[in-house]
Amino acid sequence: MSTEAILKLLRGLDQVGRWLGVIAMLLMLLMIGAMIWEVVARRGFNAPTMWANTVSYMFNGTLFLLGAAFTLRANQHVRIDFASSRLPLRVQHAINAAFYLGIFLPALALTANFAIGKAIKAYERGTLESMSAWEPLIWPFLTGIAIGLASFALQVLIEAVRHLIGLWRPDAVPGPSGREQTAA
Repeated sequence: MSTEAILKLLRGLDQVGRWLGVIAMLLMLLMIGAMIWEVVARRGFNAPTMWANTVSYMFNGTLFLLGAAFTLRANQHVRIDFASSRLPLRVQHAINAAFYLGIFLPALALTANFAIGKAIKAYERGTLESMSAWEPLIWPFLTGIAIGLASFALQVLIEAVRHLIGLWRPDAVPGPSGREQTAA
């Protein structure tokens, strides 16, 4: 398979994170709506809701993880690269590929696998959220977390492959800082 074909496949897989990012943005709007509803109900009608706080933390946790893959692809995660950014481009790609494949992807894959198992068990058992007086089913929240973690792991794998390609063809992929750079 050619480098161009691999990069085309990776761009296609990037769409998973992009669409989950859009869903995260929609969840943000729903969370804002729930909070506005709670403020109006509590302050305007002296009738606080039982569900707004629970919905708020569930949406917040879910949208945070659903947006993680999108954020990684957009190169907007917090990075401390003041030293590595001064290294030759191929060395930067090597460091990032090694970190993604050796540390980050295995840890994220294990976490995603655990989250998937937990969501499945919660669905099968009909587990309720016990920290809330409302006590909603917890599996939709856990499923959102599992999907977010799995898509984040997929995006980490995609980025690792890009960095591996950058080892032998730095001109074919953006540098770790997200900008096109010249090979050193």
